[in-house]
Amino acid sequence: DHQSGVLADPIHQPQMYVEETLHLLDLIQNMSLVEADIEENLKVANDLKTALRTQPLSFVLQFIDMNGLEYLLDFLRSMNNDVRQSQLHYIILGSIKALMNNSDGRAHVLAHPTGITVIAQSLKTNNNKIKILTLEILGAVCLVPGGHKKVLNSMVHFQQFACERTRFQTVVMDLARSLDEDDSDSAALQVAVLSFLNALINYKAGEESLEFRLHLRYEFLMLGIQPIIARLRFLAIPQLIKHIEIFEFVRIEDEKEFTAQLNIVS
Repeated sequence: DHQSGVLADPIHQPQMYVEETLHLLDLIQNMSLVEADIEENLKVANDLKTALRTQPLSFVLQFIDMNGLEYLLDFLRSMNNDVRQSQLHYIILGSIKALMNNSDGRAHVLAHPTGITVIAQSLKTNNNKIKILTLEILGAVCLVPGGHKKVLNSMVHFQQFACERTRFQTVVMDLARSLDEDDSDSAALQVAVLSFLNALINYKAGEESLEFRLHLRYEFLMLGIQPIIARLRFLAIPQLIKHIEIFEFVRIEDEKEFTAQLNIVS
């Protein structure tokens, strides 16, 4: 087996991993779900994810220089609907997250003209684990300089990509649907969605502008988030309650501030 020997060697050149990624990219166009998740593909992707997480920075930078990041993003761009649901999709997305674990890797993804919008497209899946991972990546990007605006732009792009009536429709509907799903990942999805929405409201433009926070929150309220949050409270999951309380606290404070401003004007 030419792969396992070379891939198992930790000091092996990034070139091998780049070639393996390119090979997966060639296969992906016509893959079924079963074909995507064969053991050989998952092993290649897992080995790559581990290498990007554990190898020295020089390895990650060489991987990027050899177009490795571009091929990973191309993989996400090229997926058919079957592959969108796959474990392979989850691991490839995890490889991008691993690459972003250091500031240099993260800077390359942020500097990429379509990197964040392509990552956001991964929300278009029925696989809750993939949704959670995507929201975690986007939420973390909100916190780094220049990231918040890119994430907001990616949601505008996603609206078109997923044929949403309004942006954030998929995210809020996922939150609503999670209440009726008997899925082991439901609670993690609820936390990921609320954490993501709080990051959007409270960082960067949200830190500076009451008007921004009011407008953005209004989008969520128009999608019916308030009754969903009321139902989520009943679940009494501590981590979830924490995010609900952040959402509610900032909303109430903003309403007070807005009322005070109106009183000054009148």
